Amino acid sequence: MKRILIVMAFMGIGSMACAQSKSVDALMEKYQDDEEFFHLDLAGSFMDFADGLDFDFGEDGMATIAKSVDRMKFFKLPVGKQIAKTDFKALQKGLRKEKYDLMMEMSEKDSQVIIYSKGDDILSDVVLMIAGDGDDDFMVIELEGEFESQALAQAMP
Repeated sequence: MKRILIVMAFMGIGSMACAQSKSVDALMEKYQDDEEFFHLDLAGSFMDFADGLDFDFGEDGMATIAKSVDRMKFFKLPVGKQIAKTDFKALQKGLRKEKYDLMMEMSEKDSQVIIYSKGDDILSDVVLMIAGDGDDDFMVIELEGEFESQALAQAMP
């Protein structure tokens, strides 16, 4: 009986270690049936995929980050600016409830990039929220994997 409990505990820890935002998933599911909803979900070795497409990451920092990506979700909200802003605020609130930390926020005129992360020295999940100045320029990118915060800081401008 003890062995079964120990095995179940390890399985539970393993499933909890798989960092994945429920808030991002909920937002993605909200628009899943919309015909204009564009999404991309890549899992597996992202670097092998990038090598196959002959991506040039330039600096070593970007190559290191790409090698750390286990899964990438990318989607564009198929709604107007006001609804998208409301969805972004709800997503931010959800990420804070899930114990994500605001890593960086950049804005210029009507464009904005907000980055949330989970973890300290080793980040397990990174969520980028990108808001443009047009009605259809609201995107979410979630990167799952293990990222060194130092490497991410060096790769960002």
